[in-house]
Amino acid sequence: MGNQLLITKFQCYMSLHVGCGARACGQRDVLECPGHLFTNLFACLYWAQETNIQQQTSVTDSLVQEAIENVGRDYRYENVYRKLNALPKDFKYILLWTRKDYAPFYFYGEGQRAFLENDCEQIKCYVATNRKFFGHDLTKFDAIAFNGRNMKSNDLPSIRSPHQQYIYINMESADNYPVCDKAFNGFFNWTSSYRLDSDIRCGYIVIRNKQGDIVGPNQKMLWEKKPTTIDEEYIDMSRVKNKTKAAAWFVSNCRSRSGRLSYAKGLMNALKPFNLTVDVYGKCGKSRCPTTGANNCSHLLQKDYYFYMSMENSFDEDYVTEKLLTALHNDVVPIVYGGADYTRFLPPGTYIDASKYHVTELATLMNNLIHSPKLYNQYFWWKKFYTYHNPLKENVCGLCSALHNEKMLKKITIYEDFRSWWYPKYKKRCH
Repeated sequence: MGNQLLITKFQCYMSLHVGCGARACGQRDVLECPGHLFTNLFACLYWAQETNIQQQTSVTDSLVQEAIENVGRDYRYENVYRKLNALPKDFKYILLWTRKDYAPFYFYGEGQRAFLENDCEQIKCYVATNRKFFGHDLTKFDAIAFNGRNMKSNDLPSIRSPHQQYIYINMESADNYPVCDKAFNGFFNWTSSYRLDSDIRCGYIVIRNKQGDIVGPNQKMLWEKKPTTIDEEYIDMSRVKNKTKAAAWFVSNCRSRSGRLSYAKGLMNALKPFNLTVDVYGKCGKSRCPTTGANNCSHLLQKDYYFYMSMENSFDEDYVTEKLLTALHNDVVPIVYGGADYTRFLPPGTYIDASKYHVTELATLMNNLIHSPKLYNQYFWWKKFYTYHNPLKENVCGLCSALHNEKMLKKITIYEDFRSWWYPKYKKRCH
């Protein structure tokens, strides 16, 4: 029976072989076919399945695996292959309960695709967005994920199983997205966010040492020691050779709870006596730069500026976004402004925390560093020991790894007072 089905499938592939321009008949080659041939392939595979349906009593593991991978790349295969009673039992099935087009849900995609494309160590996970994937039985999912940006207390699963993990996922600041409804107390098993005490990390920054190992960020960081004296090893005069401007800021959200725009305006006034300023690019300022091309924003920042305003839109624990990477990747000193403990993200002596300075004090410090190249260059001592990266891969892979982590699965967790954990000041915001 199995051989006959494979022969029938082989005939299907061969019938498309010339049109695809494939050098061999196989799954990878078929997936390279032009788009219009997928319709023929779909019909052909369906015919092959129906031809053998009376003889077929089970679906082989290899065929199911092929189906999983195909669905991950093209959901049109779903109805051809999917046999719910034969899906791999060692896979973890994840339902995205809320809309899939809101970050970070769209990073997970559908099927197995995200875990394959990100070359995750653990790939045996399958993401579904259809609540009826298992018919009407939601308890068959190993995890149900809720995006904190758009979840609603009047739209929750009506039944849950003890083996399931309900996961709260949010990359946006709790200050902007507080959870007010008490229905979510005692609701979630795990959390996945920028918070360093989340069960699954889903942040904006990952720090590696020179051996490539992930070393941060963490609540307690063991940084390499900052040099006690200015060492020529850290002095790169070419870094400041063409710099002529004080600070840049790329920003499009002109309304924020952090008050960053007000602070920036105060700093601009404080810099005037030094004939310096903060150039604001984007919707909130008059400066413009192209996002692509030889003179794009990143190139402009690296070439012309001493500082970058890494200012967050809200104050919250551990909320440090990609704005910090903008500075670190472009040879400028970051001036940070947020509610995080920055010692968890940056070594000492590598950044300036604006929240600890009055604008006049900060303006004086900036002017002094601009006129002291050796002192300015010392802010880059971290480059000898660390590299900073966007953790998209780690965020995606972390979800699947957690669901295969026996230690995490054996430990029964529940966030009884979730609202306070997520946003301790929620009572002031929720009415």
